[in-house]
Amino acid sequence: MRMYFYNIITGKNRVIFGSILRPLLILLSFLFFFVVKARCFFYKIGILRSVKLKRPVISVGNITWGGTGKTPLTEAILRRFLQKRKRVALLTRGYGKDEERVIFQNFPEVSILSGKDKLFNALQAQENSDLDLFLMDDGFQHLSVKRDADIVTINATDPVGNGFLIPAGILREPLNSLKRADMVIITKSDLVDKERLFNLKRLIQGAAGDIDIFEGVHEPAFFYTAFKEKKLLGYIRQRRACVISGLADNNSFSMTLKRLGAIVVSTFSYMDHHKYGETDIAEIAEAVEKNNADTIVTTEKDWIKLKSIVKDPLLKGVELLVLKIELKVKDDEVFYGRLSTLLPG
Repeated sequence: MRMYFYNIITGKNRVIFGSILRPLLILLSFLFFFVVKARCFFYKIGILRSVKLKRPVISVGNITWGGTGKTPLTEAILRRFLQKRKRVALLTRGYGKDEERVIFQNFPEVSILSGKDKLFNALQAQENSDLDLFLMDDGFQHLSVKRDADIVTINATDPVGNGFLIPAGILREPLNSLKRADMVIITKSDLVDKERLFNLKRLIQGAAGDIDIFEGVHEPAFFYTAFKEKKLLGYIRQRRACVISGLADNNSFSMTLKRLGAIVVSTFSYMDHHKYGETDIAEIAEAVEKNNADTIVTTEKDWIKLKSIVKDPLLKGVELLVLKIELKVKDDEVFYGRLSTLLPG
């Protein structure tokens, strides 16, 4: 059902029911627009209040529904500050999302403060710990906390969808909301041509004015096995792979594996945050056997959910690999230098 609805709002589903439903979605989209604008206005005039914390706050967010690379960027920023021996707390919404669990797995030394009320959690933490800074995940719409650096990620391959707000489109708020941001990271910038990238930068500047824009690319770093053994990227060459992913953009994951030399013999593409069940596992096992696959490859956030239900009998000698993806910001020294200037002290 989620996939069906997503296909309607993105224009991929052109069946009669979708055509009938779209006018209603567009009407709801306009209503949502007024709600979003009213909320921002109330914060601007002080009816709703933004609170300044005692520690610097970096927000990583987006303005669209779907994957824009927030989690890889959050990890990159965490890694940078941890290398400088900074004590960082991550503020998350607390829905138990896959990305949150991945970060907890990869950065056990980071305090993860989960909960709908990010302001309350931050106020409690700043009084009871010796933190250096807060990193707020999915924070662009969370206006109750003032931030020192506001970063927005935009997917180069699908930056604004059809231009409508939810539920008729993928925008969470109007594009001119980017005026609140300090920096924009165009992710997957290597997957579009130079002209399209140039036009996207002009679109952002037209909406946000003179804003710092950086390009980001998703780079495969390494594989690791179900037993946490690291494998170099070349390990996948000529292996017959069954690919499993539940992402906003599943095609790019399969394409990445093909570029690394994998022979993709079967793909299972699910909606973002897909909950795996025994039926899925049975279908995957059947495809592995039918296509004579010698490797199953999945993403980090899918493995977080799969590892509790994937049993040895499924593998039957078939190796399971998890691909670690990292986001690299072009001109990263300029980016982190700019980030440092936005932070006090």
